[in-house]
Amino acid sequence: MTGKPHRPALVGVDSVEDMTSPDFMYPQPTDDELAAQQPYTTTLGSHAHVVDHTPASSGTETDHDGTPPAGANRPRLGKVAMVVAIIAAGLSLIASFVLGLTLGPMEIEYGYYFTDTPSWYRNLAIALFGLQALCTAIGITGLIMGIVSAATGRGRTQGIIAVAITVLAPFVSFAIFMILGFAFA
Repeated sequence: MTGKPHRPALVGVDSVEDMTSPDFMYPQPTDDELAAQQPYTTTLGSHAHVVDHTPASSGTETDHDGTPPAGANRPRLGKVAMVVAIIAAGLSLIASFVLGLTLGPMEIEYGYYFTDTPSWYRNLAIALFGLQALCTAIGITGLIMGIVSAATGRGRTQGIIAVAITVLAPFVSFAIFMILGFAFA
């Protein structure tokens, strides 16, 4: 051996001109092989290459035939995410408002313990706390849908708004509950 590494023979390569990589250990496809992988369009029986000159950052993906894939540029997911987020936030705010308004007067009139309050109020409070749990689940659903719609471009603005609503709603709801609970106590 003279110091040169032994390289195996390249199978299927006719000459060095067929190589498109400076690393001769790993043969690359030839120009003809790459051209054979390109989509074709038929124009009067001939095969002409389709060249797409649209910028990659236009936000619209196309299939090989130039048509957008199913579901692209449809803002339905973002709109649904925003509606789900608004419903969850609205119901949570209503539940916090009612609980905040009634908690203080009930505590003053019937005592500190929850079991000392009338049964109708206990049932109302349990139902409103259950509504808060349901709003949490709906809000998480809206958050996930908003993230997906913003990431995939299917109603990006509405998805971002849905994410913002679902992130801020629990804090606003808890603040309303605490402020009203202490204000009317």
